[in-house]
Amino acid sequence: MTQTASPSTAKTVATQFFDRYRTQDVAGMVNLFASGGTVEYVPYGLKGPVDEAGAGTWNALIEAFPNLTNRIISIRQDETGRVAYVDVFIGGTQVKEAFGVPSQGKTYDLRHLFVFETNEAGQITSVVSFWDNADWYQQLGKTTLA
Repeated sequence: MTQTASPSTAKTVATQFFDRYRTQDVAGMVNLFASGGTVEYVPYGLKGPVDEAGAGTWNALIEAFPNLTNRIISIRQDETGRVAYVDVFIGGTQVKEAFGVPSQGKTYDLRHLFVFETNEAGQITSVVSFWDNADWYQQLGKTTLA
């Protein structure tokens, strides 16, 4: 009798996502998603397909913050194994304008919450992220919304 590998749990896939994010492997991050997978960044008002909203955002962040990294604080998974909640700090030093924030060479280190939903095959179907945008702006020296 041949055994097949069981699908990855949401916790495993979320860990893989942040491992790839830490090494700035955007293509690898995208490859963890199912066809039609979505990314939503709530404070930024962005939601769309992973290959546009996700990859576009991650590439822009890496370009503006070339030392971008993350530190996972905790990952919790629901009883189905298909939803994971990740408490993570993301940070880096800004070298160019991004997301309406002019570069002042400042470093940020900001706590985020990511919610990963996965399908039966262990692929990400959606990621929703939350953070304190005012804190991010303040850390980067942006003090006005205009």
